Amino acid sequence: NIPQQALVLLNDPVFVEAAKALAERLLKEGKATDEQKLDKIFDLALTRKPSKQESNVLLELLAAQRKRYKEDEKAALELLSTGAKPADPSIKISELAAWTSISRAMLNLYETTARF
Repeated sequence: NIPQQALVLLNDPVFVEAAKALAERLLKEGKATDEQKLDKIFDLALTRKPSKQESNVLLELLAAQRKRYKEDEKAALELLSTGAKPADPSIKISELAAWTSISRAMLNLYETTARF
């Protein structure tokens, strides 16, 4: 595990597209609350529930990303244009971009990458 690995996992188009696909899955499954969505992403990526501290950190990140992408739709579109698969047009752009950011963080955890 080296710093360059983290940069690749956060920025490589393949990993960004994987995070976008994971975010789309979360948003399409219709979980009612953000906490339920976090439980689902932890289950998919780590096969466990998040701790209270993990949930709090990710909910703060989600709030910040929602605000960012609501205020800067161009940045959201740029993020979501990464990769070959177009973003699902039925999902609100700012919401998909925010959850893509959460998915990127989850996919970049050492606990996630050490499992593969």
